[in-house]
Formats: sequence, C-alpha cells, structure tokens
Amino acid sequence: MSEKIKNASPSTGKGASGKKLVRIRRLIERKMVDSWQNVPHFFVTIAVDMTDIIRFRKDLGITINDFVLAATSEALKEHPWVNSHWVDGEAVDQPQINLAMAVATEGGLYYPVIKHVERLSLKQLAKSAADLAEKAHLGQLTDDDQEGGTFTVSNMGMLGVESFSAIVTPPQAAVLAVGTVKGEVVVDEHEELVVAPMVRVTLSADHRILDGADAAEFLDSLRSYLEAPVTLIAGTCFDE
Repeated sequence: MSEKIKNASPSTGKGASGKKLVRIRRLIERKMVDSWQNVPHFFVTIAVDMTDIIRFRKDLGITINDFVLAATSEALKEHPWVNSHWVDGEAVDQPQINLAMAVATEGGLYYPVIKHVERLSLKQLAKSAADLAEKAHLGQLTDDDQEGGTFTVSNMGMLGVESFSAIVTPPQAAVLAVGTVKGEVVVDEHEELVVAPMVRVTLSADHRILDGADAAEFLDSLRSYLEAPVTLIAGTCFDE
C-alpha cells in the first residue's frame, strides 16, 4: 500500500461512483477467492537493511514505497519470468512491467496500476504512485487505472505490520508483501552488534510458474537494489 494514502481524502462511496466502487470491489474479491482456491501458492521471506534508503528518502522527497517500487521494477528486468502470466496452461512472458499497488481506503482495498514502469524515472514513478493513491481515496479510479497489472506490490509497513503474505492476483506469477521498517540488532561487517533499520519482504508465488530458486534469486536482486539505492538514484530510474 502506498505511503501517500494517509494524506489522501477518503471516498464518500455515495452515488453512481459508489456503485461502481462496489462492483470493482466484488470483482477483486472473486479474483482473490479463485486465486486462493486454485493457485498453488508458496512463500519466501527475506530481511533487508534499509539504512541508505532512510538516509536518502527525505532529502529526495521520495518515500520508502517509491524506492520499493523502483527496486521491484529493476529486479523484474533481471528476472522477467517473475513478471510472466499463467495463460492457457503455460507461463507467458509480458513485454512490459505494469506494477499494481495495493491501496487501502474507506471504500475497500484497490489495486491501481502504474503502467510501463520500466520507462519511468524514480521521480515519475513516485508521482504516478501518489496520483493513483489519491484517485483511489477520492473514488475516481477508472477501469483502465486498475487493469493490465503484471506484478503486484502490497506495502503494509505504514500500518505497523512486521511481515505478512499476500495472495497472488491471477494471472500474475507473484506478489510482493512489504512490512514495516523496524530497528533490529544485527552483526555488521566488522562483526560488531549494531542496530539497523530492517524490513521483511515476502514473495508469494504461483508454483506452476516459479520455483523456490526463482523466488530466492529475484528477492536477492531486490535486496541488492534496496540496500544500495544509489544504483536507483544515479541511474536512469532517477533521471528526469
């Protein structure tokens, strides 16, 4: 879920717009029930040191969730099969990266989609995420805003949730669940005990498309970008 959601105005859920929101919510509910009953889920969790992201985010005006979305896009470029879909009994690669992000509102949970993330700079990605989260809270999401997702990110960190497992959205191969950043005692490179801001992320995956090694390799790439965000800031992902 986007960090921007706290500042957005909630939807009233009234009138024609409210009826449309109910229809969309019911569609999402049916998809989730179908997924849980028919998709062979498995789950892999890793811990990530967020020290550098905490250091950079305020100076750049970029949220933790924006960094997660950007890192996810870069990791999907390296592991395109994680961005594939299950279609007619086989995995089909997707030509673009469209990130669906979970946004909780008073009207329910929605999944607006940021299209062609691979073409966006970090700042453009942050703006798109904020705009879609605001539209979700105002009840202004269109069908197009919620269609075409190739991979989903659900961030419950702002709600204080340490870790969780999300449900795969068919026909996607996987969904990334992001917990809260929390200070933990870890062993540093000098083998000394220090406190570091850590976050746990869990990949829920469709076992028909991915196996454990696929998930582990994808998460390892994701962690490398999150623990060295300068690669996102200095690269094309940040340029205007």
